[in-house]
Amino acid sequence: MGNISIFAQYLTWSGLAADLQQLHGLQVSKLSMSELSHDERELVLQVKTWFTCTEMEALVQTAVQFADANCAIFEPELGEHKLVYTQLHNEFKQLFEDRLNSFLASIGATPEAFYAAFEKAGHEGEVQTMAELMYTCLEYEFFCQIMCERKRELEAQHATGVLPQPHAPGISGYGGHKDGYSGPGAPSAA
Repeated sequence: MGNISIFAQYLTWSGLAADLQQLHGLQVSKLSMSELSHDERELVLQVKTWFTCTEMEALVQTAVQFADANCAIFEPELGEHKLVYTQLHNEFKQLFEDRLNSFLASIGATPEAFYAAFEKAGHEGEVQTMAELMYTCLEYEFFCQIMCERKRELEAQHATGVLPQPHAPGISGYGGHKDGYSGPGAPSAA
């Protein structure tokens, strides 16, 4: 997993890794979603499985690659937040939203249908755990912490002559650009 470790550390520090393991291990029968239709329940369960089982490693790798491509801009020593941090945070959130929307489209669902079912599912059990995990991963302060920590790690690696591992090809939004990121807002490769 290599570069994925910083994100995993944040998940561990915040207690979310244990929540994720718990969420992954729960059975469908333990869901507290009595208000949902069969189709809504299935939709929430499909997203839960996608998010916690299928896509988690790719999402973490995407986060690390985004941090690698953009963390140099962050200057925590200033004690203030620049407008560019908010712009990057919005791009970061869009990466995850695009992946979720692509998954929903692949199963014939709309984001609106998912969000309606997700809201109806309530704030209990594994649905709440999944909601908290998703929210925390996309929260602004958490994002800034990841970016600053990654910047420190890369600086330490460069100081010791250890270069980061190359990014895995084929991850949406990454590849082709000299810095590894070719998504919205990336500088042109001219």
